[in-house]
Amino acid sequence: MARPKVLQILSMYHSEGERVLAEGAEVVWTDRYDIPHLCELARNVDGIVLRAPARITREVIEANPRLKVISGAGVGLDNIDVAYATACGIPVLHAPSVNKVSTAEHAVTLMMALAKSVVRLHGEMSRGNFSARSAVPTYELKGKKAGLIGFGSIARETAKRLKYGFEMEVSAWVRRTDEDKLGCARELGVALTTRLEDIFESADYVSVHIPLTAHTRQLIGRPLLARMKPSAYLINTARGAVVNQDDLYAALQEGLLAGAGLDVFDPEPPAAELPLLSLPNVIVTPHVGGTTVECNLITSTTVARNVLRVLGGEAPAYVGDPEVLEGRKGGLD
Repeated sequence: MARPKVLQILSMYHSEGERVLAEGAEVVWTDRYDIPHLCELARNVDGIVLRAPARITREVIEANPRLKVISGAGVGLDNIDVAYATACGIPVLHAPSVNKVSTAEHAVTLMMALAKSVVRLHGEMSRGNFSARSAVPTYELKGKKAGLIGFGSIARETAKRLKYGFEMEVSAWVRRTDEDKLGCARELGVALTTRLEDIFESADYVSVHIPLTAHTRQLIGRPLLARMKPSAYLINTARGAVVNQDDLYAALQEGLLAGAGLDVFDPEPPAAELPLLSLPNVIVTPHVGGTTVECNLITSTTVARNVLRVLGGEAPAYVGDPEVLEGRKGGLD
């Protein structure tokens, strides 16, 4: 029996995941991701695995009506037309929550780097200016207020570290409450609010932990940034397009907030001339929050095994459009 064929667009996050995928499928690999090229390659495969900045659009899906599965190589699905794939009955897979520790640690790292002026002091020391220790202020996190935008798995891991590690006062914004959120908030000592303005008005550190959707795109712009304390910082390890970058730049220039720590941008990679990159009170990293060696191993192997399960007629462990499986139960174990 012929092995299923999988189109892999760009490398997975760890070679072990690629090994697992190649053991169970014939892999067609490409590092080109222009849509015409992907349409051509997609015609003769059973499944697709991709990582950003590659995208799976309606055109790519339409190129192969026999496509059985599409999977992101990590957590996010904003680079896949999930709605159209769902309409076509195609499961869209990912590996949710596996990066929660890595991303939470990165969010806290950015907070600490800002509070302790690490980048600025490193620059001064590299110029031989030891006297900067008396000129550049640093601050403790203990007792400060942290406001989380979202209360999913990454936000909860972040809350644990801030609450138990630094004794910070933590609150979180949720669109709506339910028993799971309320129970976890009680356990962690986190105050929940459904009023987004509450977070921006009260927090010393606002940390973004929500997915990019039609509802969250450009959610954080000038109206919210203007409510921040002049001494407060914005941290974004979620998705760049959740924040209006032009508004953030203007707000930082005007002193509406003290600084920002950014791991994500819109688009990615950001243009070299992006104004935010030139500001001395902004710390930036190249979307590495969820890509530690440990996390990459778990993510890549989870994705590979999940894809092979679907191609083998089994139910996937993680699926972004579970409603598709309702119509396929007869063919799934």
